[in-house]
Amino acid sequence: MFEHSKTNSAAKNTATDRTSNHKRPEEMTAMQGSATGLKTSGLSMVNVLQMHRVIGNQAVQRMLSPTYRADKPVIQRNPDAVAAPSPALAATEEAPISVPVSAGPAPGPVVPVAPAAPAAQSLPGPAAPDAAGGIAAPAVAGPVAEGPAGAAPLGAAPAPPKARQERKDLNNYSNYNVVYKWLKARADTEKKNALFGFFDDLTAGQKMSAIKTMCNNERSPTIEKVKDTMLTGVFTKTVDWDRFSEISREAKAKNIKNYNADGSRDYASYTAIGTSATAGGVSGSATISSGLGAGGALSVANSVAPAAGVLSGLASVSQIYNASQNYDSSLSAVDKAQLAGTEASGGVADLTRFSAGTVNSVRTLGNMATSGAATIAAGTAGVVGGAAYLAGGVAGYIESGKNQKNLNKLENKFNTRAEADQHQRDLGLAAHLGGSTQGMNKNKSATTAAKGALMIAGGAVLLAAAASPVGPILLAAAAIIGGIGALIKFYKKSKRKETFVDKALNLDKEVAKPENAGLKKEQVRQKMLEAQGFNNVDQCYTQLVTDLASMLYEGGVVGQDEECQSVIESLGLKVDKAKRKPGKDLIAKKLHT
Repeated sequence: MFEHSKTNSAAKNTATDRTSNHKRPEEMTAMQGSATGLKTSGLSMVNVLQMHRVIGNQAVQRMLSPTYRADKPVIQRNPDAVAAPSPALAATEEAPISVPVSAGPAPGPVVPVAPAAPAAQSLPGPAAPDAAGGIAAPAVAGPVAEGPAGAAPLGAAPAPPKARQERKDLNNYSNYNVVYKWLKARADTEKKNALFGFFDDLTAGQKMSAIKTMCNNERSPTIEKVKDTMLTGVFTKTVDWDRFSEISREAKAKNIKNYNADGSRDYASYTAIGTSATAGGVSGSATISSGLGAGGALSVANSVAPAAGVLSGLASVSQIYNASQNYDSSLSAVDKAQLAGTEASGGVADLTRFSAGTVNSVRTLGNMATSGAATIAAGTAGVVGGAAYLAGGVAGYIESGKNQKNLNKLENKFNTRAEADQHQRDLGLAAHLGGSTQGMNKNKSATTAAKGALMIAGGAVLLAAAASPVGPILLAAAAIIGGIGALIKFYKKSKRKETFVDKALNLDKEVAKPENAGLKKEQVRQKMLEAQGFNNVDQCYTQLVTDLASMLYEGGVVGQDEECQSVIESLGLKVDKAKRKPGKDLIAKKLHT
């Protein structure tokens, strides 16, 4: 483009030279007088040409600069500061410009010449994006434009704009301000000043967004609408501060998604497992007591057994369904085998065994002989299911133990640099949480293996001697051990939340500060939680898992952070960057479960 302009300019100059000899004498005299005037004004021809070159360069830059960008508008220059020329420059623009031009061996007449096109070597480089996302003009050496803002080189990049102070008060928004004052008064009354302080630190726009959400997105917020949505309680109405915390953090553009949130299938599974474990435990205990000589326990075992069988069957169906839903290509070979071979196959075997056991229990209640076919089916299912649980438990124990060791090593490595690097501290927290989970899974796998061994023995006894009470006793003991293992893991996970949150908050260091002298650990923790927008430990723990999973995904799956990838792989997952797997949800589940 620039070379094309240069060629056109040269052509115009040639044409001007050819017609210069046809100028009238009076025109020549006027032109010579203009040149003399410029000389007496103190401006040389070189200076005049330089001025025009600078002005031409800047005009080209303005024409070529994009008027907007996709993500944000270009920062516009102040037209007064750029357009106001100096008096001397204005005079040269108004006066015709004449330069002596040689037309041959002898000096020719002086003719007016249009300003030359800028030479390629004198053009500034391409404009580069500035820090604010606009296009900053490259600096051009040239005269200074004088204006009210002070002297600045013409064509120079504008000074970076000052950071705009975000407005935080709602004084100009009466409806929102009324709700804001009501919430503040409730926070004072209910001693939630620290949590309200997090909300109060939001910008005005973020506060308005939060208040609108609290009013079910009504166009005009009112105290009555907030009361309908945010007040809870039967006799004493209080603000739902858990909800207040979630809305405030979401307004601050926090990702508050709970990747470990239980769905309807989870609740159905918990209900089935809990009720079947209770009924099975009662029935199994009565069976064991009866086998040891307690005659009165036999009637209890026989009466509870049918209900236990039905509930256990529902639990098995839930187990099979969850195994199919939790299967993912990013899982390790051991995890896939546990889901398909242990959970699904074991669930099918359990369903068969419980169904056969229920048939025999019903026949016993009807004073009928035990069905031989049902006994054989129960024994066979016990052996098959027990083998699946035993194999899966042993493999899981080994795999979880290996993963736990790797994560512990990574945690120690990250912790050596955690004081000076927040990213290393976050990696250490992720490795610590993942290692804790792998330790729990290791213990759970041990109980699964024990459950499988007892089921194999019980099924074998049923096949060998149907009348012997040993088979049912062993099968009942297997169910009890499996239930105990699941309860222990659930309890440990629940208690770990508080411990992990304390570690993330560095609570011990905060408690030791002089200003917290005399306060209980729970009080200091609550104060720290509310200052960061959380109303309880569960909320903070959920946010930590979400943030850590997001960090690992962005660094180890989407990005090239090898340390994030090493943590993901130590959790028992395979990274596929092309497919961007595993996702945040699966990483979060492996951190927590």
